[in-house]
Amino acid sequence: MHVRIELLRQSEPILAALRKDGWEMAFGQDGISARHPQAPNESAARRRLHGLGLLTSGSLRITFCHVGPWESAEQGL
Repeated sequence: MHVRIELLRQSEPILAALRKDGWEMAFGQDGISARHPQAPNESAARRRLHGLGLLTSGSLRITFCHVGPWESAEQGL
């Protein structure tokens, strides 16, 4: 399970919070792909992001993706 994050403003405090919580991030042209080792599904990812105050933040846009760069690589796709 990974999330795609589009930062709309003030990215450094958001990135610092994600790093501190243990999120692994990959940066691309269309935003950030992030995953957390303790968030295997959307519900767990939502709980973690909510705990950080990011789930409803107006500073970013979050898309929950059920197959992402990590899962594709792990499955040999």
